[in-house]
Amino acid sequence: MKVHKIALPTPFQIGDVNVYLLRDGDRLTLVDTGTSSREGERVLERKLAEVGVRVEDLQQIVLTHYHADHAGLLERLVARSGATVYAHPLTHDLIMPTATSLAKRVAFFDHVYLGMGMVEETRRQSIVQQVSSYQDDMGRAGVDVVLQEGDRLPGHEQWRVIYTPGHSQDHLSLFDDTNGVMLLGDHLLQNIASNAFIEPAAREGEERPKTLMIYRQALRKIYDLEWQVGYPGHFEEIRNYRELIEKRFRSQEKRARMVVEQVKAGKRTGLEVCEALFPKAMNYLPLVMSETLGHLDWMTAEGRIARETTEDGVWMFS
Repeated sequence: MKVHKIALPTPFQIGDVNVYLLRDGDRLTLVDTGTSSREGERVLERKLAEVGVRVEDLQQIVLTHYHADHAGLLERLVARSGATVYAHPLTHDLIMPTATSLAKRVAFFDHVYLGMGMVEETRRQSIVQQVSSYQDDMGRAGVDVVLQEGDRLPGHEQWRVIYTPGHSQDHLSLFDDTNGVMLLGDHLLQNIASNAFIEPAAREGEERPKTLMIYRQALRKIYDLEWQVGYPGHFEEIRNYRELIEKRFRSQEKRARMVVEQVKAGKRTGLEVCEALFPKAMNYLPLVMSETLGHLDWMTAEGRIARETTEDGVWMFS
């Protein structure tokens, strides 16, 4: 069984995204697709050809998660190959949203950004529209087969599905426990910390998931496994995974202390805390707001800070 790493260009600041071709006998599976761009499609065609494969030969496509740099090209690849699509049970509705679900998503982010203290409606609507527009670049193709924790990947039975939520609620990793190889998606990256993006609850009536806390649990899950090399969705391979995860934990704990210190210093709203922590990164508000709210959630759950809601819907921390 061979794993071929293929780096594809993206328009995002993070740079290339890594997709992986699994080759086991005659079975060909692509893990993730890259962005929905003709340039990315051409690079994928060229790099597949270098190992004697055409897009039309692909039999299976596995998505680690629904984000545009991992699922954007899905629709075009499925149209060309007829490949069976495998993903988490939540992924289908995330890449094939209805008008109703999109409206609910807009309402959710409006509620969150108001809660964080963005009371100016024009500014709030602008950032909510920016967050919601990310859906425009998803690959519109349905999921044929859902993958659950512990499942084996058809045709590549040595690969076991590991549910690793946090960066997204539908995030999956794959673990070859015969060779000690992990396909990580964006669960763990060498060069930067993965953002635990704030997202609405997967089901009506459920509480908003506390994504940073969920992410920390999922990091512990792969920390406890024994593996030799991890192939991530961006940057180079990971071999010192326990050291790297411990580094991520220390960084999260340091930022949590900073959040508490900012609240003690009189920063009452999430937006004020965010501006204090990331004064030079406010152009990346969806990223830094997720980071800030994740730590506020965590510290509130631990009783280090308290939260009240004003009549206007703003969360006040103390």
